[in-house]
Amino acid sequence: MTRRTIHAEHGVLRIDQRLRVGDREIGTDVSGPVCVYSRIDIARGTVAYLSGDARVVVPGRCELFLPPFSIVQASLERCDVTTTAIAFRTKDRFPLEAVLLPAGDGGPVRSPEDALERLRLASSVAPIGRAPKPAPLPARTKAIIDAEYATALEIGRVAARLRTSPDILSRTFRKAFGMPPVRYRHHVRIVDALMQFADGGAPAEVFQDVGFDDLSRFYKIFRKVACAAPGAYRQGRSRTAKT
Repeated sequence: MTRRTIHAEHGVLRIDQRLRVGDREIGTDVSGPVCVYSRIDIARGTVAYLSGDARVVVPGRCELFLPPFSIVQASLERCDVTTTAIAFRTKDRFPLEAVLLPAGDGGPVRSPEDALERLRLASSVAPIGRAPKPAPLPARTKAIIDAEYATALEIGRVAARLRTSPDILSRTFRKAFGMPPVRYRHHVRIVDALMQFADGGAPAEVFQDVGFDDLSRFYKIFRKVACAAPGAYRQGRSRTAKT
């Protein structure tokens, strides 16, 4: 069970999440074109991020930073986890890879400036990117999606550009990053839409900006990824979703 509350206001998304896993699950998170800073509290169970062939076990309390276009994947076993996070855009310098860092004494992160200051003062960090050294084909596929997700990007055309088949492209991407490229593209687009809602944008204005050519399809994909209709995440509103 996952209970998630998202509040969008003044260019920042605030996300509070409670996860309860009875047995074992694999969870994948995508930051899209923004930075994400989270505080993680584990009441019970085990959480370990999968980084290449390694497992990075999460201590009972820690913090996490995802730079833009990160993919992280965690194994969750019989756990009860609470996370408090913010998503934001910034022109400041930040680490170029997803990292875990020790939890400070300041409680949940309060602002983008607070997040970047915690990163600057961190005594140590542990890289947790899903594919720290991806093979050339999935790496080039991801680079194209990251640069062109807001266009009429079709995975079949990406495969043709890279002189491979859509099946091979999808299989190698999933092996490297833990999710198929179409799903990754959807997540990046929806994160961008959420951030535009936090800036005051409306669904009828945003859907084309993030790469959709049909409003009904945007609503369908948005509900699937964000577990609610776009209007629930408009600026100044909060939405609690249970999945």
